[in-house]
Amino acid sequence: MPTKSYPHLFKPLTLKGLRLKNRITMAPLYLGYAGEGGKVSPLILHHYRCMARSGAALIVVENAAVAAGGMGSPRTLRCDHGRFVGGLRTLSGAIQQEKALAALQVNHAGRFAHVADPVAPSAVPTFGRTPCEMSRREIIAVQKQFAAAARRVKEAGFDLVELHGGTGYLLAQFVSPRTNKRMDAYGGSLENASDIKADRLKRRRLAMSL
Repeated sequence: MPTKSYPHLFKPLTLKGLRLKNRITMAPLYLGYAGEGGKVSPLILHHYRCMARSGAALIVVENAAVAAGGMGSPRTLRCDHGRFVGGLRTLSGAIQQEKALAALQVNHAGRFAHVADPVAPSAVPTFGRTPCEMSRREIIAVQKQFAAAARRVKEAGFDLVELHGGTGYLLAQFVSPRTNKRMDAYGGSLENASDIKADRLKRRRLAMSL
């Protein structure tokens, strides 16, 4: 029922062809309920099914790693390989069966990854260890991992995919001057970004000449 303060709160909304039954969404929150190895577990299925029953129009599932080396913990969901699509499809279906839209947040933990040698934009010490500075090739590889993960999210039946750009993980590490000390196209001034376009144009011309 609409209220005087929020008259549109319970009214439906259509965005890019997706119909939300109201204006209420559930934000992603890491639970640690994933099965060992990043699989969808019965517990995580039960949790998100309950959340979908709450009446919210959109349920955003907690972060899923785009790479094995980007997991924030051993109990983080994964979407870095096709073998995880089946479980994720079961999860999206459980949410949608309760008449809510399903979204999945994808992420790379960067310097906070639960691995022996985490990577980051720059080698800035944190919590007693220093991550390895990413090469340009590694950065491009992670870009492709995000794209591949997004395709798997779509294949798994989710309505939306969200890029995790907050709470200090890899994408946030690139946009913060505290964690990004680079002076190439992936750091420093905005003018440096023009180098990325030049590199792409050079590679495109090279491919056409082969």
